[in-house]
Amino acid sequence: MKPKAMYPLAFVAVAAAMFVTSTSAAIAQTAQQVSSTSGSTPVNPSALSATTNILNPGVVSWVHFGDLLITTGDQQNYADFKTIINCVNRYLKNGVNFALLPGDNTNDNTESEFQLIKQATDQLQVPLYAILGGRDHKGGTTLYNKYLEPVNYQSFTADRYHFVFLDVMSGISDAQNSWLTNDLDLAAKAGLKSVIFMHSYAQVSELQEVIQRDNVIMVDAGYTHYNDVSNDGNTIYATTRSTGLVSEGPVGFSITNLDNGVVSWKFKQMGSWPFVMITSPADKLLMIGGSQVVKDTADVRAKVWDDKGVASVSMQIDGGQAVPLARIGETQMWSARFDATKVSDGDHRIKVKVTGTGGNTDQDVITVTVNHSGSVQQVKRSFGPDGNSVGAYIEKGLLGTHTTKSGYPDKVGKSEKH
Repeated sequence: MKPKAMYPLAFVAVAAAMFVTSTSAAIAQTAQQVSSTSGSTPVNPSALSATTNILNPGVVSWVHFGDLLITTGDQQNYADFKTIINCVNRYLKNGVNFALLPGDNTNDNTESEFQLIKQATDQLQVPLYAILGGRDHKGGTTLYNKYLEPVNYQSFTADRYHFVFLDVMSGISDAQNSWLTNDLDLAAKAGLKSVIFMHSYAQVSELQEVIQRDNVIMVDAGYTHYNDVSNDGNTIYATTRSTGLVSEGPVGFSITNLDNGVVSWKFKQMGSWPFVMITSPADKLLMIGGSQVVKDTADVRAKVWDDKGVASVSMQIDGGQAVPLARIGETQMWSARFDATKVSDGDHRIKVKVTGTGGNTDQDVITVTVNHSGSVQQVKRSFGPDGNSVGAYIEKGLLGTHTTKSGYPDKVGKSEKH
């Protein structure tokens, strides 16, 4: 391991090699100010070298593990965590920019629990960032700071995006709130779109002003123990099911992509590969800002993960003839042109299918909105995730297990400990 003092410099050097930016010199200078003031360092800095082959300019991706609630090494959740890490190392290490531990990493905030997490994450071959959950706060954050993150909140900039990791489980302190406001204001001034990571977005109302002002396009959280995605028209809110306290479905992880401001989210169960996600254009249910419609023509872009290689990728529009996608250089991105002038205004279904060289297949589907005027009037929605859930979306791993008859998630019961 490198000396602690070298970590920020190592991160900046590798980040410069990893990400391509098209911003002007003035904006780049402001973006650098945002990044350098945050002093971000991943949990496992030695893993940074594994990401230097990420060649997907314009697309940033991360894997979300889900709340671990680690107790002892003989429990199923610890075995599942190690299996997921092995999976990430095999299939994703050159295809995600970082991984996230979303809080409630330990069950009782004991040193032995943190040591188990550290033993597992030392094997991870992608940069890892962590945030605090309520369970990680029991008796203070000394052990969390020792084994996972030396600070309780931080941020960094990658490509055209700014990533903020918050500690919200002990309340948002005045110091953290002041730092956050300045940090996001600088990012917005630099023309960056921001993502906030917080253990529970129950506290998101405290951040409404800065979220709405400073181009926060996503809030990614844990806490709920089930998968759910919401959209208030300006910001996407996502939560990934727990690894340690199972509320629904098989074990797995979520992957999120940002492609030219378009957010895509999907849950991956443990199992066969390849794995494909359509990263652009925007899925109707995840469209934000009212301008992410398809007008005239658009590139359908998809990202594919597999360790054996890809034999073919194709797309269908509304179940029509399959059209091949072409690989973009040496990247994991594939694309094909969608001529929307040949279809009517309204919703259209896009399906992308990939066949790996090992013979396995996978597919992803989205519904896009075509409007030849270039925009649609947004339905007015309340701020935040409450009342804005997209509900069940089986193709994305959203089972709707915890949705009410109105289609919105039930709140976690007060009797549950976090």
